[in-house]
Amino acid sequence: MRFLRRQPSPPRADLTSRLLRGHSMGVVTVGFSPDGRLLASGSADETVVLWDVTDRAHPDQRAILAHPRPGTGMGTSRRGSRGPAGGVRAVGFSPDGRLLASGSAGTVVLWDVTDPAHPAQRATLTGGAVAFSPDGRLLACAGGKTVTLWDVTDPAHPDRRAVFARHYVPYLGVRAVGFSPDGRLLAAGAGPAGNAVVLWDVADPEHPARIAVIRRRVSTVTAVAFSPDGRLLATGSGQASSNQYGAGSSGAVVVWDVTDPAHPVRTATLPARGVLVRAVAFSPDGRVLASGKGATVILWDVTDPVHPAVTATLTGHGGEVLGLAFSADGQLLASCGADKIRLWEMG
Repeated sequence: MRFLRRQPSPPRADLTSRLLRGHSMGVVTVGFSPDGRLLASGSADETVVLWDVTDRAHPDQRAILAHPRPGTGMGTSRRGSRGPAGGVRAVGFSPDGRLLASGSAGTVVLWDVTDPAHPAQRATLTGGAVAFSPDGRLLACAGGKTVTLWDVTDPAHPDRRAVFARHYVPYLGVRAVGFSPDGRLLAAGAGPAGNAVVLWDVADPEHPARIAVIRRRVSTVTAVAFSPDGRLLATGSGQASSNQYGAGSSGAVVVWDVTDPAHPVRTATLPARGVLVRAVAFSPDGRVLASGKGATVILWDVTDPVHPAVTATLTGHGGEVLGLAFSADGQLLASCGADKIRLWEMG
């Protein structure tokens, strides 16, 4: 493998952040719209909040969406109680910004957010983790042992294109999915009892082909992210353990070169001793990888992916960091956890 020589370190983040409080319980996931005007947050309180972050000094709530519970097909107005769905675990905007997908433990909802003050529910699907393809035609929904590809060209009537069930995971199931920038690959991360990460060729969405399996011992892969150029795949993972001496956990961020997707090559392992890594995200220019490590956010310079270097450690969360997202212009980083959302301005 040959990589470019390290360039000057990317700008450090302003270590101050703005705290957004719009949920009654912890926030599990965040995602920016493609134009950077909206931020969606999903919470254990079974709601999705849409924030207008155009004025970064004064983010404004535009809408609160009650996520349907499995089997109901309808939203619930209850706040502050954890329902059967276990809260909203994933959110993602379509590339044109017109749709928002939100996923719980068993239900995925497609929302039309053309008017962000009045979102409209278009369809309810099954699954949990969600990811749109770069062209916006496909939505991957993962839950249990399966990943389903839906054609959402008509969001009111999604067309199921394929279901693949080659993750043999009896407990945690598929926890994370992500498309490569060219839309040809789908990475799916799962639990410790089976395949850790599977790379699928989805160029023909009706006939996905499994082309590689990446195993990380017995770790559960809880987050996946491709670099903007598609050359790298970052995975966040970890495992909890207990014995007569007490309970503990350990995790890591692993960077893989997937230039040849049939033969991924590990370029770096970034241990996170004592904590699980639940979130990873690349900056839009691909130079920075953000990862959660307990209550902190670590920014890595991955210009040389064989020797990542820490450029900043962001503190301020009162609990574990569960989700991360960069805005499309790279000027904002959103992190979330039990103490809600923090917006970091990147210098």
